[in-house]
Amino acid sequence: MSALNLKDTYKSYYTASEQPEVVDILEATYISILGSGSPGTAVFYEKKKALLDFVEDLQQQYTGSDKAFISNIVEIFYWFDEAETGFVDIGNFYTTVDLDLLHYRIAIRTPEYISDKNIQETIHLSKTNPFANDFKLFKYTAGKSVQVLHLGPFAGELKTLPILQHFATEKGLKKSGMHHEIHLVNFESGQSQDHLKTILRDPVVKNKQ
Repeated sequence: MSALNLKDTYKSYYTASEQPEVVDILEATYISILGSGSPGTAVFYEKKKALLDFVEDLQQQYTGSDKAFISNIVEIFYWFDEAETGFVDIGNFYTTVDLDLLHYRIAIRTPEYISDKNIQETIHLSKTNPFANDFKLFKYTAGKSVQVLHLGPFAGELKTLPILQHFATEKGLKKSGMHHEIHLVNFESGQSQDHLKTILRDPVVKNKQ
């Protein structure tokens, strides 16, 4: 019995053009862990590694069954507390506010049939995982969004995001939720970033101004 490969099953979700585009993103289910501060810290990478290990433990429970699945693409949702920072738009998301004020959710998509009970069962099997008790089920519907595929180092996003912002503005759209990044190529601290492929996605609504 073949395992459900989420990248193949939700192909459009994991696909973006190098040119900005408008897409509609339906509800998705994730296992995730929260954090705050700059995404380049040691604890950020520790949480990301722990999440990958946890999802692997979850997958192993279903090996050979009709619920077997494969999912290992890391996604990050980023946001600021706007009561503290004010509105932060797409194009200047990483340059307007001190990144120490950034909040994030590291996530990996799972099949819809994964439940809180499944997570609790995996927690008991992952006793050596330092963040096991912090993993939670997360459901999210982005809806109408703008997105673009960014190639290369993360630092280059400072040039790509303004392009996405300009596209949204031309379409009469404005940012309406968390900035979302899908890391199609896994990256660990210290590795070269030249080969990275990252979907940059932001939910939007019609700008009534």
